[in-house]
Amino acid sequence: MTGPQRGVPPHALLSDLKARAEQRRTRTRDEWWHDLVRQSWDHAQSAEPAVARRWLERAHRMLPKDGLILSALATATLQTGDLVSAATRFQTLAEEFNVPEGWAGLALCARLLGQNERALVAIVAALRSTTPTPSIADLATQIAGSAGAPGWCGLTTEGVLRAGPGRPRSVRLDDTAIALRWVRQEARLPAGWEQAEYLHVETAGAPWAGSPLPVARLCRMEGFVETVADGIAGWAWYPADPARDPTIQVHSSAGHRAMPLSDPAEGDHARPLGRPRRFAAGIQACGTGRVSVTDAAGHHLLGSPLDVWQEQRAARATLLGHPAAAPGPVWADVRGPPAERVTRRGVAVVIPAYRGRAQTLACVESVRATVPPDTIILVVDDASPDRDLAAALAGLARSGQITLRRLDANIGFPGAANAGMQAYPDRDIILLNSDTLVPPGWLQRLRTAAYSAPDIGTVTPLSNDATILSYPDIIGENAVPDAATTAATDRVARLANGSAVVEIPTGVGFCLYIRRDCLDHVGPLREDVFAQGYGEENDFCLRARHLGWRSVAAPGVFVAHVGGQSFGSARRHLIRRNAAVLNRLHPGYDAVIAAHIAADPVAPHRRRMDERRWEAGRQRKAVILITHGGGGGLDVVVAARCAAAVREGARAIVLRPAPAGCRVTEGAGFPNLIYAVPSELPALTALLRDDRPTHIELHHRLGHAPDIMGLAAALGVPWDVYVHDYAWFCQRIALVSHHGRYCGEPEMPGCQACIADLGTLLEEEISVPALVERSTLDLTGACQVYAPSRDAALRITRHFPTLRPVITPWEDDTAWPTPMPVPAAAVRRVCIIGAIGREKGYDVLLGCARDARARSLPLEFVVVGYTEDDPRLMDSGPVWITGEFTEAEAVALIREQAAHLAFIPSIWPETWCFALSRAWQAGLPAMAFDLGAPAERIRATGRGWLLPLGLSPAAVNDALLALAPIQ
Repeated sequence: MTGPQRGVPPHALLSDLKARAEQRRTRTRDEWWHDLVRQSWDHAQSAEPAVARRWLERAHRMLPKDGLILSALATATLQTGDLVSAATRFQTLAEEFNVPEGWAGLALCARLLGQNERALVAIVAALRSTTPTPSIADLATQIAGSAGAPGWCGLTTEGVLRAGPGRPRSVRLDDTAIALRWVRQEARLPAGWEQAEYLHVETAGAPWAGSPLPVARLCRMEGFVETVADGIAGWAWYPADPARDPTIQVHSSAGHRAMPLSDPAEGDHARPLGRPRRFAAGIQACGTGRVSVTDAAGHHLLGSPLDVWQEQRAARATLLGHPAAAPGPVWADVRGPPAERVTRRGVAVVIPAYRGRAQTLACVESVRATVPPDTIILVVDDASPDRDLAAALAGLARSGQITLRRLDANIGFPGAANAGMQAYPDRDIILLNSDTLVPPGWLQRLRTAAYSAPDIGTVTPLSNDATILSYPDIIGENAVPDAATTAATDRVARLANGSAVVEIPTGVGFCLYIRRDCLDHVGPLREDVFAQGYGEENDFCLRARHLGWRSVAAPGVFVAHVGGQSFGSARRHLIRRNAAVLNRLHPGYDAVIAAHIAADPVAPHRRRMDERRWEAGRQRKAVILITHGGGGGLDVVVAARCAAAVREGARAIVLRPAPAGCRVTEGAGFPNLIYAVPSELPALTALLRDDRPTHIELHHRLGHAPDIMGLAAALGVPWDVYVHDYAWFCQRIALVSHHGRYCGEPEMPGCQACIADLGTLLEEEISVPALVERSTLDLTGACQVYAPSRDAALRITRHFPTLRPVITPWEDDTAWPTPMPVPAAAVRRVCIIGAIGREKGYDVLLGCARDARARSLPLEFVVVGYTEDDPRLMDSGPVWITGEFTEAEAVALIREQAAHLAFIPSIWPETWCFALSRAWQAGLPAMAFDLGAPAERIRATGRGWLLPLGLSPAAVNDALLALAPIQ
């Protein structure tokens, strides 16, 4: 099948998707990378589907997390007729990038593939997340009929029910039956329909495809507002109906104003294919009090309400380290440190709740199961639109399991938190997000920390998602633990860190213990400037700091936090806006946080937790592998060696360099096991000794401290050496010197002259003689030195004559299939594999491309990977570059290029060459220069051809063309 042959034409269904994709270009943080992606994007827009797909696949490899690129790629893939790949991409677009059109694309692909059940699931998901366009309606009619459903139904953002074929017999808004007046296949819902949770569409009890329709999700307007120099500005749109121009309502002391929006908003909006419209209102329209910006139903946009005059005054109100007279919430007039006499109080746990029924109820249950009997659990229902959540909370309150306060209108986290804190003025408060899970004993330990010194005002535990208090990785994305894992991690924290407290510049609001005397002194959270939340707890802690109160972390407590689930795609805009407000209120705040992160006083406590977890994973023996920071073929070998150790019942411990020392890893999950060498060599030795290591494998020293091999003596174990390159005696590592050529391995004076001219690539200051002397000790002291090829063994022996390396190929060349002969072809396609820099033959490839263009040769070069300068190479001649790939997808990607042979243009004597292996694995013969392991392997297997090193690009091209006739 060369293209979709049945059903709805893909252009009809996806033309809007593609048009909207073309309206934006992706932007990246790195200028060079952005240029490469933009080049791919620009080429794709003006190309036929097959060519566009190729360019977009390249862009997707560069930015796999960019949903806009993926949406365009999915469309192009469908248009080329590759339904299986298109379906996979549309499904990823829908599930991982929250693009409703992805469900429609998946439904179409599944329908054309005859996967009726999958098509039904996808079209139902589409109908429940987006306004049904005519093309979606046509597709839904086909799919519903095939699945035996009475029909399909969808809802517009304006309250129009669409259904077909025919008309349903029963329509209900929640539990209320409604009578509708149908015009063709449409009926307008009655007034107040927006307040319902679900719309049920049935015939004889059988639901129509799409039913029940989630009303709130389908009619929701998403938007954001902030103050600007001359008033307010923001954006709004309907995620379920991007084509509809929204109308916002601006309420202020200057009056009410409805603002229809049509101008597209620029900027980074998190959801791919989003089409927000911008708005602005001058200072006159904002009046002198609060300004509310809402949709027609009165729901606030993120950032609303706000007060332009208040924020302008607030910008001048507070200087870091000095108390400020702030407008809005009253601050206590008392100044100076707190009193020495401290009265311990009871505790109220305040949980503001709005959405996330399952998470909220799990949070409440974990609190109920773990707090002392005299603890008050107050849930503040911030006018949740989730009726099931509200009902569940009401049930818990009736049974006496919680105290519940339901607000009449949604006011955001700061306001809801204040309402809860004010309810019990004689108690300490724990502000707890509704998406957290707490372990046994957490409250008592936080309370103990809070009263461990008279000037402690707030206490925050560790969490998987807690910015400066995240664990295990402070900067990475940690997995969200379940209840059992939360309890286990908390136990590790308690055993490792006990009742320790660490001073921090600000608490973190997911779980914040606030002493009542501090709260009374400082005042409530500021609802006036932080809107729905983010930053209000930082402001509170900084105000407390001005008044003599400290914020501390309790690293002996761990609380799970889902995090980042609220506010949709506008979340990042609210965070950015509130961060700016916070810095205006407290000039220098960012610098204080940066200084804290640099000092990282919690690091020793995270490391103790990692050490505890490390101890739990000990085996009866271990193997230690020392290697560099990662990447390239060396990682393939290290992974294979680790797997071999595990098969033998040993723990595979990998030591990699880190900025502050040596990082101990076992797969992933121990980011804090970093030890400065040599100062912490005893601590590192103590950690590893109990693993009972039998020996060390030294794969690479790059990035490690010179004393790293002192570990072998400290542990009293032997070591083996694995040769991957020539960093043992060449500070350029690959024996490539002036003019990008193989150096010929001169004597010591020649090496010293090379380094004097070109500098070292080793990450340390060491002379050539000292390097050779140290390497002599490493190599001659090893039990065995392993080299993957005879060529590598001979080269290393030339510089260290007493060695007798054991030749151990990294792979079995007899395992690969016999390459196909190079066929006669109109154009010869040549595949180059890997990350192609100078040593890997970039200049050779550039010269070949230029020569091919200059002489109009029937040659094409395709790089499976990337190069040191992609644009320059692609502009030079007939070259295609796929972009990065993973080891797992390498062979399939090589085969996709339909090349006739592989070319290994390396100009250094490679010790093995995994690119050659992958070429053979993909069934391609290979051509390489007569140098290093590639030449040895080609000569031994007969699976390719060898060229003299230094051959001109023109001569290389002639050799490529001479392999078989050109038609």
